[in-house]
Amino acid sequence: MPNPKIKLYLIYFLKIILLLMAVCLFAFALMSGSENSGTLKNIPNSLPWLLLLIFACITFRWQILGGILVILFGIFTILFFSALEFLWILFIISLPLIIFGSILALSGFLKSKEL
Repeated sequence: MPNPKIKLYLIYFLKIILLLMAVCLFAFALMSGSENSGTLKNIPNSLPWLLLLIFACITFRWQILGGILVILFGIFTILFFSALEFLWILFIISLPLIIFGSILALSGFLKSKEL
């Protein structure tokens, strides 16, 4: 059995990577169209990424729920962005979200079984 501290550090590392990914995507969505119309008018374009940021924060408190929400958000990005047609979206945004959410939810289930 692997060292429990190593597992804990890996899960926290994954949560931080997910949080950084959410912050970067939110900032990019917020700033991407603001040069013409201003940042305040571009806020609706960044709302889905704000939702991902909230889901990433939920994973720190409720790991299973947050993991499931991140998985659902990853599936949403496949449908919303037509990621099956644009493979770079699939491999850069959608699949990492689904993989991160799956690992978080699975490790949360396994941790609850150990207790």
